[in-house]
Order: sequence, then C-alpha cells, then structure tokens
Amino acid sequence: MRIIDVHTHIWTDKLAPAAISAVGAQGHIGAHYDGTVSGLLAAMDRARIDTSVTLPVATKASQVRTINDWATTLVGHERIVPFGAMHPDFADPAKEIARMRKHGLTGFKMHPEYQRFEPQEPRMEPIYEAAIRNGMTIYFHSGGDVAFTSVRGTPKAFAEVLDVWPELHAVLAHMGGFRQWNAVPGRIAGRDVWLDTAYTLGHLPDEEFVELVRAHGVERVMFGTDGPWTDAAAEVAHLKSLPFKPAELRAILGGNAERFLAR
Repeated sequence: MRIIDVHTHIWTDKLAPAAISAVGAQGHIGAHYDGTVSGLLAAMDRARIDTSVTLPVATKASQVRTINDWATTLVGHERIVPFGAMHPDFADPAKEIARMRKHGLTGFKMHPEYQRFEPQEPRMEPIYEAAIRNGMTIYFHSGGDVAFTSVRGTPKAFAEVLDVWPELHAVLAHMGGFRQWNAVPGRIAGRDVWLDTAYTLGHLPDEEFVELVRAHGVERVMFGTDGPWTDAAAEVAHLKSLPFKPAELRAILGGNAERFLAR
C-alpha cells in the first residue's frame, strides 16, 4: 500500500530551528521532527510514508517570492511534492501564480488566521481567478487553529466561496474545519472539494470521523499528518485501526492523493 501524506511543513535548514520554536510556542504544541527536509524524510521512513506534500505559509506578503523560489528547488524530488505560497496582500498575485506554475509548482497554501483574511472577501478574487486560469490548487487551512482564538475559515465561508467559484480546485484541510466539524456535513460534505485528515484524528471522536469521511465521500478524502506537529507513524496506525474497508483505507492513505497529484 502506497502512503502519501498531503499535509506537511518544512523550512530551510537555516530557518527551521526558529520556525519550530516560534510556531510550537504560539500553538503550545511539540514537534516530531526538526522541520528540515532531512528531518521530514526521516519521519517518513519511520512511518513508511512514500511521498509527502509540503505546504509553506507566508505570514507576510514580502515572504511569498522567497518561499516560492525555495519551493521550486524541490520540484522533481523523488519523495517530496512542494507547494508554493500566496498572501492576500501580495501586489500582483496573477503574475506570481503564473510564475509558480511555470516553474513546476501545482498549488499553494493559504491560511486565514495567520494571513488574516476571510475566504469570501473581495481581496481574494484575483487569487481565485489566477488559480483557476493556471490550473492551480489552493490548499486552505480550514476551521480553527490551536494558535488563534479567531476562526475566519469557517465551513460557511468556504461554502460561499465554492458557490461563487465552482471551478476552483481546492483542499480544505482538517476535514473541512478544525473544531468546526459540526458544520461540515451541512455546508461542505459531498461538494466538489478535497478534504484531508491532518490534525483531526484524536481530536474528532473516531466514530464521528468515520461518519464525516463517508458523508463527504471516501474518494475525496486524503491522508495528512500536519507534520511536524503530529507523529506520522501514530497517525498511520490510528487511521488503520478505524473500521474502514481495505479499499477505503487504500484510497485514503494514498490512492486518492495519487489522483489529486496527477491532475
């Protein structure tokens, strides 16, 4: 069974120690690898994960190009699929999104809390337009975040985005809304959008997790760990312990992500 983790985080070797310290302190969470490429690969080996998608977050517009320049150096890596970054205050998102695509990036991450935006606000329209035009995926943090009391990326907000932008290719991390799961069945489940399991196992009761996966459709749910903030091996074991059929488990752990990444 091929295992693909669609939700991980890494930084350059120089930046990783400070980033791990800052994010960990802000969210009161511990890291399970050091945030470097080599640390991620070692964690993947321990968990027998074949491929990981890396998702950078630009907390300032000025960081976007630098992050994307580094992400492009990982394009073609045998085990890592890099995504880029975008920020709602970036001056010319259409140009940068086209540049990302030209250099082999197929998507980018956005985080409503760290970047202080509402998914349905007009400021996001040029980004959605450019993502659709360039065939790019937007990978959204959805729901709450352990480091923030605000919740901008609610299931309701993302449902409004999907209503207006039906061609948008998007992932809503954390099963459609961390700690907002009660709103996901009525707003998101069954819609043409991907969900991931990152930082959900153990936070959403197992029975409710399985129900939500099936309500949305097993074929649109992908395995993610949110590494380094979880133990990847434990996440794999937890998912395998749930009452999914073998074919469903294969799809969630890797088969769905293969289709997602082949787009």
